[in-house]
This record gives sequence, C-alpha cells and structure tokens, in this order.
Amino acid sequence: MKYWWVDAVVCLVLIGIETFLEYYQVNRPPLIDDVVVVFFILATCLLAIAGIVSLLKKRFLVFLGILMSGLCSIILFFCLMFFLWAHSDYSDSFGKEHPIPANMTCNLTKESFCMDDIDSTDTTNWLRIHDEFQPGIYEFQYFSTALSDGYIYLKCFEATENIPLSEDRIALKTKTAVKNHTEFRPVGGYHVFTVYEGDWGDFYAVRVEVWHHNTATNKETKLCEKIYKMQGWQR
Repeated sequence: MKYWWVDAVVCLVLIGIETFLEYYQVNRPPLIDDVVVVFFILATCLLAIAGIVSLLKKRFLVFLGILMSGLCSIILFFCLMFFLWAHSDYSDSFGKEHPIPANMTCNLTKESFCMDDIDSTDTTNWLRIHDEFQPGIYEFQYFSTALSDGYIYLKCFEATENIPLSEDRIALKTKTAVKNHTEFRPVGGYHVFTVYEGDWGDFYAVRVEVWHHNTATNKETKLCEKIYKMQGWQR
C-alpha cells in the first residue's frame, strides 16, 4: 500500500502515451490503444484497492491522497481524450475513395435482430450483421450446420478492391469457440467488432467472410460470405 503512488505515476504515463499517439497520429500496432486503456483501468483499480485498504486501516491522509490522485487521473484522461477528439481535423477518406458501384447489390445492416430474419431457404449457414450503438460498430450472428470442434471468426474486405479491413482487430474480436454439431443452430457470434476504415456517413461495400478453424486438422475453411453496405467508425 505504501507504493500506491506508483499506480498514480503509471496512470499519468499512460495518459501521456495515449495523448502523444492520438495527437501526432502515430502509426502503431492495431492493439496498442486497447493495451494502454487496459493498463490504465488496471492501475486505477489498484489505486481503488489501495484506497480501500488505507481507509480500513484508518490512514485517512493516505486515503485522501489516493482518492485525489485517482480522481485527477480519471478526469484528466477523459478530458484529454475529449479535447483531442473535439479539436482533431483528422478524417479518413477511405469510404469516399471507394464508392459502391451502381451495379453492385449490397445487404443492409439492421438496428436489431430477430429469428424471423433467418433465410429459411438456406439451411446450411446464415450470417447476419446489424448495427451497434455507434456507426461503424457492428455485431454478428451466424447459424450453421455440421461444424467440427474449433472456432469461427470474421474477415472483412473492401469489396471492389479486395482490401483487408481492420484485419487483426476484427479476427480477434469475433473469434468464437464452436463445438461439433450436425443441426442448424446458432454458432457463437453475438460479438461486437469495429470497422476503422472510413468515417461516419461514408458508406462503401464490405465483403464479410466467416472462417472456421478446425482444431483437429489445424485447417481453415471459408464457410460463407456476404456483401454489406457499411461505414467506418469515426475516430
């Protein structure tokens, strides 16, 4: 507990790192932002634990110091992120640069999902993408027959030029374990993922593929694909 200040310093360092990366739009591995946020949350949780222990031991001055440093770190983190978002002139023209061809038919994402949406004529597999709480953030459901033990995941591509979209992030966010079965039923899914290419309102054609990794054979097979009219999440 006497080293609680280390957690406060870690919070400030992480705030500085994230602010630097966002402000200068530094190219970095796709998961670095998530790692920074996770470590910030972990550091603040450790501060909270230290505060509770100090309060139980009636070390009120230490508790006050932990409380103030924790609150300041959280407030500063969110204020800096909001400031950078509000004053950033960064825009992603990916959607504008890849208009949907006039002769291309795209499926539309919906705001909600119900069992009545399932295509009863296709009893092999069925994919559904629907909108989440912000544009560019989506959730998927997948139904399939006869899958072996392993896991499924999504791959997304810009449909006209076959450009991979948020490749590492989407594969990780949509990875879902599956068990061997032989009847048509929901297979994992219900996982939220984000398409980062493009901005809000700039729709383009996205080919969404469902892939299956077979644990026994270590082989991967594409199960199905559908083209959707989608947009990127505006950072």
